[in-house]
Amino acid sequence: MHGSVLAVALALVALVAAPAHAQSAMPKQPIATGPLVAAVCAACHGVDGNSQRPGVPSLAGQIQPYLEGQLHAFAAQGEQRVSGVMGAIAVNLSADEMKQLATYYARQQLRPATLLEVAPRVRAATSRRHGHGEKLFFEGLPKKGVASCASCHGGRAEGLSDLFPRLAGQHESYLAEQLRRFRARTRTTDPRAMMRKVSARLTDRDIEAVSRYLALLR
Repeated sequence: MHGSVLAVALALVALVAAPAHAQSAMPKQPIATGPLVAAVCAACHGVDGNSQRPGVPSLAGQIQPYLEGQLHAFAAQGEQRVSGVMGAIAVNLSADEMKQLATYYARQQLRPATLLEVAPRVRAATSRRHGHGEKLFFEGLPKKGVASCASCHGGRAEGLSDLFPRLAGQHESYLAEQLRRFRARTRTTDPRAMMRKVSARLTDRDIEAVSRYLALLR
């Protein structure tokens, strides 16, 4: 890998490194892509792509072309997707390295913490508590012209085609933040401004409810 990538990555890792106890639980040797994953991604996203930080997305099981496209958007450092940390890393990655990383994380197994796998009594309570989010996911808001999330992201929020990422099992706070960014038009990676149009019609309560529901899906 490029020396510049390693230098930038290590400097950023020093700034955002996980607590010592979290790092001690991390496998000593990354799988497959070795130094590239260890130096560039693992400190925040985890060696296997299962992030332990609520504000940092889990990458495991995400659609490969989507991940690759987001790295290119960060690298462009334009208005599509802005991040000081990700921009500084991605701009130093080659196209081949982006493809390697996207392929690696797409093949990892997502391990979300979910209440949908526990006892039926708890599962029923969870369903009632997140009824609004579930309704938004499957039905949308017809009176506001908002299509269901499932119509683009799949009936299990598993993601469809190259354009619509997996949402199931993602961190609730991360999902909510991305919806707010689309609504504020500070993120514009959505084709034909689809998410900007949808999020503009969502209230904070809507965003929180659907994000909470999606985080619980397997």
